[in-house]
Amino acid sequence: MSSCDDDASVRLKITRGYEKLLGIPHVAHGARAVALERVGDCEISMFEALGASVPAAPLFWIELFDLRVHSSLDSCGCQNLDEAAAVFADFASRASGQAGASLRAAGEMEG
Repeated sequence: MSSCDDDASVRLKITRGYEKLLGIPHVAHGARAVALERVGDCEISMFEALGASVPAAPLFWIELFDLRVHSSLDSCGCQNLDEAAAVFADFASRASGQAGASLRAAGEMEG
């Protein structure tokens, strides 16, 4: 698969995620959120930016979440699809690296 295909796939994933996000009914407390992808023990999610009507506010946020320790590893507010695609690619790479390191560590413990 070429990097163009990868980029198109990421953009489609983000677009579909945003459509799902907008389709979730508003709740009184908390932000609407959708999972975009799971990589190893991490999940990349998109959630609404509270206060998005403010001119400088991001359109939405993307978060890298560690499911093992139930903790956010990083998040970034995104103004547009280009920015979101770059953040998603970075988070997916980091999650893949973390999954690889966990597998190597488990192998060392067994050996």
